[in-house]
Amino acid sequence: MQLTDIPSEMRELIGNVKQITIPRQGHTSSVTILHTSSHSYVIKKTEHELYNEWLADEYKALKHLEETALPVSTAHSFFADQNARWLLMDYMEGVTLRRFLIDNSDQKQRDKAIASFGRCLKQLHECSCPMDWQHKHTEHTWLDTMISKAEYNLANFAVDGNAGLLTYLKENRPGWVEPTLIHGDFTTDNVLVRDGQITGVIDWAGAAYGDPRYDVALAIRPKASAFEEERDKDVFYDAYGKRRLTDEEYRYFEQGIYNFF
Repeated sequence: MQLTDIPSEMRELIGNVKQITIPRQGHTSSVTILHTSSHSYVIKKTEHELYNEWLADEYKALKHLEETALPVSTAHSFFADQNARWLLMDYMEGVTLRRFLIDNSDQKQRDKAIASFGRCLKQLHECSCPMDWQHKHTEHTWLDTMISKAEYNLANFAVDGNAGLLTYLKENRPGWVEPTLIHGDFTTDNVLVRDGQITGVIDWAGAAYGDPRYDVALAIRPKASAFEEERDKDVFYDAYGKRRLTDEEYRYFEQGIYNFF
């Protein structure tokens, strides 16, 4: 991404850029870090119908959450043109928890970071949820919405799920739990760590008033050097302070719903 590519409205907000950094890229957007003499910003750009919608949702979520105590970035501007969407927000220092665990073999440091991860999710699930998010589910639950979106995504986009799995999800819904504020993609790639503590939570496109078990399932999904051992789950759950998912609940959310997003 070049400076000249950035919408002029955003360039005016940023000011004089001293340095540009290109971080490791994800699958849904291009990301650029812009450094001025006094501040650092992140710009995310998407150019796909589904990902454009997600970026718009992330902007709305960040605006809702900026007055909470959660460690989220301040969103400054959102811009849409014919094919692309742009989000300008503050840069947050840190490495992803996944990167931290890959690079760190010291058990005490690993436990410290994983415990912080669990406490962060506890704080998130206990945070007040915007009333208009709650009102969205007066007639349909979050799971109703997710299954409807899964059906649409299966018909219109390349997803990992299939028709048989979607039928299973419709017919085998888990028991009801009290909805909370959820992140919607609370993985080890979407939290930032400094000095063994979670300092930022990123990628809020899936935020909603929904089922907290979805966040937990994604949090503990095994990755290289992360949650491959039962110890990591024990440390996480001790810090999270709420009941463990059953195997059936984990499979329903991580191996089921998540495969359509």
